[in-house]
Amino acid sequence: MATTIPGGDILSGILNVIAQSLLLPVMILLVIFIIFAVIEIGGILAEYTGRKKITGEEKETVIKKIAQSKTSDEICQIITTTKLNQYDKEVLTSIAKLDRTYYDKQTREILARNMLETQESKMLGSLTKVDIVAKVGSGCGLLGTIIPMGPGLAALGLGDMQTLTANLTTAFNTTTAGLAAGTVCYVIGKIRRKWYHQDINILYDYAETILEVDYNVPKTE
Repeated sequence: MATTIPGGDILSGILNVIAQSLLLPVMILLVIFIIFAVIEIGGILAEYTGRKKITGEEKETVIKKIAQSKTSDEICQIITTTKLNQYDKEVLTSIAKLDRTYYDKQTREILARNMLETQESKMLGSLTKVDIVAKVGSGCGLLGTIIPMGPGLAALGLGDMQTLTANLTTAFNTTTAGLAAGTVCYVIGKIRRKWYHQDINILYDYAETILEVDYNVPKTE
């Protein structure tokens, strides 16, 4: 069809060069994605083994203890005994230690919300790379499938079965790599996102309880 258009051969040649020049970067990206997916599998297994699940009863018990606390030090002590990770404990401890002599309740709520949002952003931000590979991996796999098909079909027309076989092999391999990396990262992203949303909900509940306790505790000076 392109040969019937004036200049079609030139344009077709340019597009062919562009398409074929993309194959190497796509293959490199797919290798990187596969390595990344393998590393992430190890990472999520390590995170799973080190993760301490907080049941509804445990969460309720901690909230009651915090609500019954009389001082910020007592709240900090309770926080250190929870199953939260160290970063979440530090955020809640910082909220508990907000000085009531300098900040009123509204200011403490604003500062606490800023700390919580920063922590939430860090949690969800850690999923960015996994999300990118989950979405781009399949696209790269598709590119790796289509690009070798051009030379493969040309070889078929010339009866060059060896070149056709080589290109089909490249197409199938890139498809497999892209789908594998994308699928693995998609599943890992879904699992981690569920975990992090649970952690964030617990963090907000504890923080809200801490702020209410601080508001009701009389000033020390």
